[in-house]
Amino acid sequence: MRTLRAALAVSLLAVAYVLAAFALVGRQVAPRRRPRTPKDPGGLVLTEQDQPGLWAEVLQLAAAAGTRAPDEIRLVPDANAAVSEETSLLGLRTGTRRMFLGVPLLQGLSRNQLHAVLAHELGHHSTTHTRLGALIHRSRLAIAEVAASLSNPLVKRPFRTYARLFFSLTGPIARAHEVDADRLSAQVAGPRTAAIALRTLPALDAAWRIYLEQYVEAGTHYGLRPTRFFDNFTNLMSDPERLEELARISAAPPEAKTSAYDSHPPLSERIERLEAMSDDPDEGAAEDKSGNATSILRYPSQNFLALEDKTFAGSGLTPAPMAEIVTVAGARAAAINAEALLNAMQENQVLPATVRGALDKIASGDLDALLDLVEVETAPEQAGEAKRKVIARLLGAAIAHELVGEDKARYELSWAGPWRLVDIAGQEVDPEDLAYEALGSPGFAAALRAWVHQLDAKVDPKPDSEAGPAPTQPDGYIGALAPISGDGFRTLLVTDAGLMLLKPSGSDRLATGLASVTAGSPGRKLIQRALDRSPAELAATANAAYVPWDQIRALHLKQSSSGRRSADITTAAGKGWSLRWTDAAEAEGHIWPAVDHYLGRRFTVD
Repeated sequence: MRTLRAALAVSLLAVAYVLAAFALVGRQVAPRRRPRTPKDPGGLVLTEQDQPGLWAEVLQLAAAAGTRAPDEIRLVPDANAAVSEETSLLGLRTGTRRMFLGVPLLQGLSRNQLHAVLAHELGHHSTTHTRLGALIHRSRLAIAEVAASLSNPLVKRPFRTYARLFFSLTGPIARAHEVDADRLSAQVAGPRTAAIALRTLPALDAAWRIYLEQYVEAGTHYGLRPTRFFDNFTNLMSDPERLEELARISAAPPEAKTSAYDSHPPLSERIERLEAMSDDPDEGAAEDKSGNATSILRYPSQNFLALEDKTFAGSGLTPAPMAEIVTVAGARAAAINAEALLNAMQENQVLPATVRGALDKIASGDLDALLDLVEVETAPEQAGEAKRKVIARLLGAAIAHELVGEDKARYELSWAGPWRLVDIAGQEVDPEDLAYEALGSPGFAAALRAWVHQLDAKVDPKPDSEAGPAPTQPDGYIGALAPISGDGFRTLLVTDAGLMLLKPSGSDRLATGLASVTAGSPGRKLIQRALDRSPAELAATANAAYVPWDQIRALHLKQSSSGRRSADITTAAGKGWSLRWTDAAEAEGHIWPAVDHYLGRRFTVD
């Protein structure tokens, strides 16, 4: 059956030449155009003299594939590798063969995985399994190119009808040729390695698109382009959050949308076939010691910089560090969204049309004045939530814009981001999240007031005659919680100047033990014993850890339905505690409202 299809395919090629000639006549009678100049294939040429190691390995791979080596190898800024050939007579006559190596591919694959990818690409041109396979592959590419380029209706319709028939007939042959190329990939690098490479390619492609769309394009809008263009991509792939994201893609690679001319079988089918080929159960578990694929190049950094220069040559873009680009882009994006919100408020008489005016509307419960500024195309039952998200995004941006304008915050590069807003202490802040919670939950009113206070606060401190310095030592208790656990602590005290954590003394342990025996409450006993001493005296003991409010970077409170509670505390010095307790713990005073009051945006709740 495969032989019969091949014979019919060759016959169809003969028909193609007639149609191609017809197409050429159609071009002749069409209006004359300028003669075409040879198109630059792009990329940076890697000569055998400059890259002897690379060429030696490619020559070996070509020999294993039973095909001739490429005439050129080019380094390109794409997350891809390919072997292309200049052909004529719809693929019958071959010309210059080029291999393209994408820098992102080199950065994201091991050397063995790269061998697997290149072996597959060279396998497209192999005649080892069938002599017609390579011819059919070239002809399909050439016919697809001609069909896509035709514009004359007299020529386009019959040729595309023929192309559909040709691709339908040769589809099984082309897919069998792809399977042969995968087998060659497995022979060269091992089935498991070839399968891992196939899993990794979609993740690398996704990462590269994220880098271009979220980071590089952010700068081009302002006439900037990043320096160390390819090093930045390595940084993005090294970010823990991005690594998790890419690992998920590799574990379940999505099926790419393909054209009608693509001969590849489904990716999941290819991976499954490769994994089934391995007869060595330990192959997948063995560590790949081949090193990163960039090691195939001599002086890779030098070549990457040269390709960077060539890629942006003539673009008119000014080179700048990525950190500077995102600072500009983040601030500008916030300014645009802030302008959109405030202009809408002004036009609809929601006054005063300022950030504080919007916050006042929320605080007073007049949410509709803001929500009515938004029109959404969604089901009526979902409209309220959709509007809330839009207003939260715009209001968050307006708050951020004001903070940046008052030098109270700035945008920083984040490879999980592309940027994040941080305050003057370097602590990340999220005004959009705060605005969203404030729009939907009265419980966040205190946090909202903290934002209002921050925006109204003056940058310069008041003179000493008007206000004394903030207390550095605790003067009074506000609340207490016990028993807690974590790092040996048993009592949490909230004071007017900060938090205090206490470890029990020997007498504390005795007292709580007696309380348990006499049906008393150990937590109540711990609190009573702590409150019997002044805060300053207690803070000076060896069993106490005292942290002033301004030294707390973040406090995150977690509440679960199982009756368990926890709080994670991080200090400006980088020290952290994780405290835990249950609903049975004793509490005195308004602990968490007080924490919310003093910490504001640094206090978050799950």
